[in-house]
Amino acid sequence: MHLDFHPGNLSAAGGSITGGVDWDGAARGDHRFDLVTLRFGIHGGGADPAATRHLDAVLDALPEDVLRPAWAHMGLRMVDRAIRHFAPSDMEHWPDRAEQRLD
Repeated sequence: MHLDFHPGNLSAAGGSITGGVDWDGAARGDHRFDLVTLRFGIHGGGADPAATRHLDAVLDALPEDVLRPAWAHMGLRMVDRAIRHFAPSDMEHWPDRAEQRLD
């Protein structure tokens, strides 16, 4: 697992991902967690809508016992990060994003 899988840590050419950088947080675990991390990373970031829809479809196909805890983890992680590093007005969307797949 990369654990920091977001567009800033990906290299691409010709519309395809060609590699990842910044592997200092890499660990053993379920690689599907990186897809959840990527989805949080493109939230509101101007990603191609088709790519976002495709990623959402991939996430929708994950087993609930994989997706739900990964989503909850990332939601808590981003809310914590927002509290510690962002202005209050910048934090508002993270709890909303976290709740989207937990209901």
